[in-house]
Amino acid sequence: MNMLGARLLPLVLLAVTALNGCSLIPPYASCEGTGAALAELDALPVLALRPARAVPVEGGTATTAHCVDDTAGAWLDARRLYAYDGSREEVLEYYAREAPAAGWRPPGRFAEARTLGFSVFCFESREQPSLTLAFERPEQLRELDGLQLDPGPGGPGSRIWFSLSVEAETDGSRMDC
Repeated sequence: MNMLGARLLPLVLLAVTALNGCSLIPPYASCEGTGAALAELDALPVLALRPARAVPVEGGTATTAHCVDDTAGAWLDARRLYAYDGSREEVLEYYAREAPAAGWRPPGRFAEARTLGFSVFCFESREQPSLTLAFERPEQLRELDGLQLDPGPGGPGSRIWFSLSVEAETDGSRMDC
C-alpha cells in the first residue's frame, strides 16, 4: 500500500463509521398521524377539574389542543385556561385535595413549592399523562395569546388566571413531569 492509501484508509473508515452511527439514532417523532391521540388527550376529564368559582376562558392559543413539533421531537399538549375570583392559595388548596382524589399526585415537595411562591406545579399519574397547573400572568395572556381578559366584578387585580394542561407522547402515551 502506498503512503496516500495509508493516509486515506483511516479517513474512509472514520467516515463510514460516522455515517452508520447516524442510522442507529432513532428518528424524532413528528405530528403526522396524531389526530386520534390528540382528541383523546383533549377529552381527558381532569382538564375540567376546577374550583366552583373558576370559569373557563375561551380563545387564544392558551385553550387549545395541539401537537408541538420542534427540533427535539414532537409531543401532544391539551390545555384549559380558567379565571378565578379568589386567591392563588385557594386554587392550590383545591388541587392539593382534588388532583390526588382523581388519580394525580405531585411528584416532589408540593408543600414547599407552594410556600416558595412557585407558579407551575406538576402532578403525575401511573396510567395518565402528567397534569400541569400553571398560574398565568394577564399581561402574557394578552400579548402572547391575544386574549381580551375580563377583570371580573372586583375590577383589575381581583381575578387570577390559571391553566391546566396535559402532555403526552405522539402516540398518546404518558409523559412524566
